Amino acid sequence: MSRFVIDLGDVPLSKEATAALNADLQKVALSHIAGLQLDKPWVVKFPRDWLGFILRKDFEAIIEGQRALEKGLLQTTGRM
Repeated sequence: MSRFVIDLGDVPLSKEATAALNADLQKVALSHIAGLQLDKPWVVKFPRDWLGFILRKDFEAIIEGQRALEKGLLQTTGRM
């Protein structure tokens, strides 16, 4: 399973710069996935609580993936 995390920690970014970087990173990842030409549709979710997205084969897997990622984020940072 591929997971990519970019944690810029204390890098001072404005809200506009953060939004632009998030959009660019999502665009790059989604364009690579589109290039795979998968034979079935996949489900994508853009969580409101953090930047990025989750991609899975079905809705159940999205929910499980989000829970696992949030649990990991909570353990790593103590917050989400």
